[in-house]
Amino acid sequence: MKTLKHKIIIFISIFVLFILTALIFVYKDQKIAVLGYHSFISHKNKFNYQDPMILDIDKFEEQIKYLKNHNYKTLSLEEFYCWKNKKCKIPRKSVLITMDDGYLSNYYLAFPILKKYDMKATVFYVGSYINDDNKEWNDDPKEFMSFEDIENAKKEYPNIEFASHSYDLHKMNDVENMTYDELVNDINKYKKINDSKFFAYPFGNYNDKIESALKNNGYKMAFTFGPKENHRKATLYDNNYRIPRLNISDDMSYFKFKLRLILPF
Repeated sequence: MKTLKHKIIIFISIFVLFILTALIFVYKDQKIAVLGYHSFISHKNKFNYQDPMILDIDKFEEQIKYLKNHNYKTLSLEEFYCWKNKKCKIPRKSVLITMDDGYLSNYYLAFPILKKYDMKATVFYVGSYINDDNKEWNDDPKEFMSFEDIENAKKEYPNIEFASHSYDLHKMNDVENMTYDELVNDINKYKKINDSKFFAYPFGNYNDKIESALKNNGYKMAFTFGPKENHRKATLYDNNYRIPRLNISDDMSYFKFKLRLILPF
């Protein structure tokens, strides 16, 4: 009986040691969740749209509140870049919050929440979508910011920064179909309205041509967008021009959101 008891204790000890070793191996390298959002809608208007890329603003606040309550640090693009190039150390519980396209709902719904919880975020906007016509906010998640909205946001929300989602490549196959020179032309056209050093690929589509165009025209980093291998946390070993992001959609449960932050991938 004593021998059996000793064998059980040894087995459990080995098992626990194996689990701890596995956890140390999995978690030893820091990984950063780059959260990818799009547009938002108020709860009262939620059922007017069935697009999972339009997130209920109450869900967004729940997620941001979770980050705040659990001591996550939100990064600027430069802070993320500095970490990625092994020049800076950042808290292990760090995230980069991004929003694509430049929707007006970002300004009216999401920015106040980010300011409330003292969180940073980046908007990757499409240059050709931004115009000089200010629209009265009517809770329409399909409307885009104007240049005046962006300038006001820079003053009112210094925790928000703006970067490139191309000037006019936001069609499903634009990146694949365009020549290198056409891509460079789009990049330079965008630089005239916002001289950013960071880029998010429209629809997450990238190839060697656009990667080279970005490198050769002063961009320091570019972000993809799920699914498959691009729906994971960023690591120190990722290509600087192929940084993955986690797609945060309206059909993601609060439990899954928390789980994605905890999981090491």
